[in-house]
Amino acid sequence: MLITRLITLSGIAIAASLLAAPASALTMKECSAKYNAAKDAGTLNGMKWNDFRKAECAADAGAATAAPAKTEKKSAKSTKKATDTEASSDGAKGLTMQECSAKYNAAKDAGSLGGKTWNQFRKAECGPGASAAAAAKPAKSSTTAAVAEGKGLTMKECSAKYQAAKTGGTLGGMKWNDFRKTECGANAADDDTVPAASEATYSGEPAAPTARAPGGVKFPTAVSKKYSNESPGKARMHTCLDQYYAAKDANALGGLKWIQKGGGYYSLCNARLKS
Repeated sequence: MLITRLITLSGIAIAASLLAAPASALTMKECSAKYNAAKDAGTLNGMKWNDFRKAECAADAGAATAAPAKTEKKSAKSTKKATDTEASSDGAKGLTMQECSAKYNAAKDAGSLGGKTWNQFRKAECGPGASAAAAAKPAKSSTTAAVAEGKGLTMKECSAKYQAAKTGGTLGGMKWNDFRKTECGANAADDDTVPAASEATYSGEPAAPTARAPGGVKFPTAVSKKYSNESPGKARMHTCLDQYYAAKDANALGGLKWIQKGGGYYSLCNARLKS
């Protein structure tokens, strides 16, 4: 009888103890989810799992010292991914991948990327809407595609790009020929004597040529009308430079440079126009 009574009293005490536990205590599963959410949001402030559990999850989480279950981490990451996907569909929260790609190519053409790679630019400049497709690459503009295929920018395009960078103050001290080699692709990289159209200055007649032009190289037959308001020597120089650019883009110079010993393109062209 006494034993029965003691067992009954013991059961009552255990039940009372359970009822006294904090009703707000989190389960390990709930605490793990809460921990991972704080970790993803960057609000842990250096707090470790066990410290977080004791401080944020109350008594139910206090009986174990194991790290949060991997399945809970995966769940938290899945939730974050779903949130990012939702954000990407909301135009007000960030650029679409197409818009970001257009913005990236515009910055690249203007020489204002500042060394950023595509993914660095996307994260810094295009907002959360672009973060759901990290593996995507920017769509190639016709200019970018030409560079990727080894064709490079035309001399005219490169000159315009250089002038835009110069006007925008983004050259960083880079000279024309260095800019041409690094920013305009392979076709512009093999003649250090040719000036930019915006920097071609007339300082006197070039030396008379002593060598013949390679076969097939074409020269203008008359000074271009658009230079009719310039001095004769300067008008010839600009006319020759325009034709040189065109021949360069067509790969029709036969190895002839703008200026070289014995008579480069400028010297040969100028002599023909004078005659």
